[in-house]
Amino acid sequence: MTTTLSDLLITVAPGDILVEMLSWLSFVQRWPVLIQLILVLIVLLIARTRSILLKRNQRLQRLLNRAGLHQRLPDSIRVLLGPAVVLLMAGVFALIQVPYGLLRYFGLLWLGWNLFTPLKTLVEKTNPRFPIGEVETTLFKPIYVFTATLSLLSLLGSRENLSRIGVANLFGVEITLGKMYTAIVAIYLIVTIASRPAALMAWLSGVIFGVQKRNQRGLELLFRYSVIGIGIIGVAYYIGINGNAFVAIAGGLSVGIGFGTKEIISNFISSIWLLFEGSVRPGEILMINGDPCTVRKLGLRATQLRRGRDGAELLIPNQNFFTQEAASYTATETSRRDSLLVAAAYQHDPDKIIDILLEIAAEHSKVKKYPPPAAFVMEFAESSIMYKVSFWVADPLDAFNVGSDLRRAIWKRFEKDNITIPFPQRQIYPMEWPPSTGKSLTPQLQAEQVIEPGATDHMS
Repeated sequence: MTTTLSDLLITVAPGDILVEMLSWLSFVQRWPVLIQLILVLIVLLIARTRSILLKRNQRLQRLLNRAGLHQRLPDSIRVLLGPAVVLLMAGVFALIQVPYGLLRYFGLLWLGWNLFTPLKTLVEKTNPRFPIGEVETTLFKPIYVFTATLSLLSLLGSRENLSRIGVANLFGVEITLGKMYTAIVAIYLIVTIASRPAALMAWLSGVIFGVQKRNQRGLELLFRYSVIGIGIIGVAYYIGINGNAFVAIAGGLSVGIGFGTKEIISNFISSIWLLFEGSVRPGEILMINGDPCTVRKLGLRATQLRRGRDGAELLIPNQNFFTQEAASYTATETSRRDSLLVAAAYQHDPDKIIDILLEIAAEHSKVKKYPPPAAFVMEFAESSIMYKVSFWVADPLDAFNVGSDLRRAIWKRFEKDNITIPFPQRQIYPMEWPPSTGKSLTPQLQAEQVIEPGATDHMS
């Protein structure tokens, strides 16, 4: 008998969760509780509305600045006013012997959340290089939200009851709400913190085994996803899922993964190979479709580039670097050679033109002295002799601007030395259709026509 994936995964109806949530209404419907919740919401709405008005209303900001309110209270202290008002109301309720537990709870909860702002300001002043913003958004605040959620459920008296409610039956294992919540928190922490031990292992591999620095980034990526994979397997064993379940998952999803995520897997493997090889690095300049582009970030699926001519952001799938050509100007040498064409009339000495071109190129500050500029006679055109001047620049992105500067300098120098740049000239004659039989279309031929004697009298 064959066991399918649908037989192993059975979702349980969340009726018990709804019953438990409905029981909260009996707690909320009490008048002391409602009054405290309404007061907290009013203070929260006032603080939020004031913050939005200050951001959008420039006139209100100027009035507050004139009154000196903003100078007296910096932003790191002003965010604490709302929680302070709620805690002050809790104190007033305590003095008049009215229930104040929710006011105190939400005031402290709000105060703890807003304390991140002065803490962040303090760390940025003492140690500007510490990534406090990233740590705050990815670690401190999520942990605070998880902890606050558990404390709120404990306040409602439902944490233990909710944790025992079964929400799904996965591979014969009952998944309770408590296990699911713990698994979500654990997986988030593993994914968030995995980069730190991965970076340490990559650094140790460079110290112990002599791995080059450009290859350490690839090792760090492999170590990070290995830590995440091991962590997820550990969470699965904590829930109660055994190894046979993983085999069933792999067998059931192998076909879908093979066809549906083929491109994703290909790009992922390509990104790891590029990191190890070091052929595409942040800051490198590549020529994509005739435009110089700077590599901004090498991701798992695609590489982010910035196009030089218009600043557009490009996302190139990583596998394209293995299937298509991409010229690099900074792989081993950052210098770039560029050239421009110039036309001069036939009456000018070619040696003099070449000397002028070399002199102008050598005078530009961004043209490299070695290799030196070079000038050539390219061809004898219909109305001019074509010349080419080649030069080297240190930064490939400067080639376009340097070419523009050289063209302007050449035009001014030719104007000064009376060197002509010929251009085709065309003369347009009016034409009638259908042409008259007694009138030539060429004015010159008309002028050469001889009028016979007596023709005028005859025509008249």
